[in-house]
Amino acid sequence: MSQEILSEYFQHYQAFMAAAKKLDSTNVAISKLPGEWSPAFILHHVADAEMHFAIRYFNALTIDKPAVIPFEEDLYPSVLNYEGRDWSTSLSLIESIGKLVHVTLSPLTAEQWEKNSIHPEAGEVSVSFLIGKARNHMESHTQQLINSL
Repeated sequence: MSQEILSEYFQHYQAFMAAAKKLDSTNVAISKLPGEWSPAFILHHVADAEMHFAIRYFNALTIDKPAVIPFEEDLYPSVLNYEGRDWSTSLSLIESIGKLVHVTLSPLTAEQWEKNSIHPEAGEVSVSFLIGKARNHMESHTQQLINSL
């Protein structure tokens, strides 16, 4: 089951990258609708989230029941300077992390997939659960990115 979730994550990652590769400097900073994120903001958000998610997997695999540290994504655009960041850097980061996660998690044993972390709201969560959350997140933002083009 966990390999299937990882495969689905990677499929969504590939779809996200395919959509993102259609971006250029003429369309990346423009929001289609008022109040919606621009493609650049979507890239920055996904890059930041993928960093968090990767650390969660790696911690779960190497530390006994580590704490999952939530992130305040609503603060990120202003506090982490989404306006001033280069969208191509975020795209490169997403590409690198997606490949790293796929290569790192692909050989996991059933026992490793079930290693737990402690989430402040959900309690004990497995690596399998964490990649499932990332899969859903990537799927959601892939559709958001496609709709923003």
